[in-house]
Amino acid sequence: MCARYRMVRTPNPTGEKKKQALHPRVVPLGTLHTDDLIEEVENRSGISGADIKGALRVLADVVADRLEQGYNVEVENFGFLSVSLSSRPVMDKKEIRSESIHFKNVNFRCGKYLKSKLKTMDLERMPEGKGVLPPFGERVRRLMEYLEKHHYITCSDYRELTGCSKYRALEDLKKLIDEGKLEKNGYRSTRVYSLPSSEKH
Repeated sequence: MCARYRMVRTPNPTGEKKKQALHPRVVPLGTLHTDDLIEEVENRSGISGADIKGALRVLADVVADRLEQGYNVEVENFGFLSVSLSSRPVMDKKEIRSESIHFKNVNFRCGKYLKSKLKTMDLERMPEGKGVLPPFGERVRRLMEYLEKHHYITCSDYRELTGCSKYRALEDLKKLIDEGKLEKNGYRSTRVYSLPSSEKH
């Protein structure tokens, strides 16, 4: 399976009507969550899922502690993590005190190993236009294939998987729930969809 992309045009930051150049952007196939990755690592390595999950949790805690102390952190084969800060705009450094400066985000810079693994990735252009939306049967096939590898899917993931609008995605998911092919869990922004309990492996 290869990644899909589409050509997009970034809005002109100046607000002028002159068209900006097109550039490629990956169309996500979906979102893999920690449990999905743990299952794959477990199958490849023989290390237990519980050990992997525990190690990841400890690693996250250690990284957070070191970032909080002011270190940049390199995670071998992945990349570098650093903290960014925010404050109100000032013209002179004397105009602001340390209490007014806050954490903003964690920056990630990809390492050489990860870059080298992705340099030869296969890509195909995603078809554009109104006739692109796959038939309902094909959308369901993609969904079931996805749920064979993942515990659940979100509405956003389903839209990325099928190219549906939000309205069409919700209608599809509701129809499949009514037919007993899916069940929903969670509430509003945390809602997820999965196979009925009787069909889960």
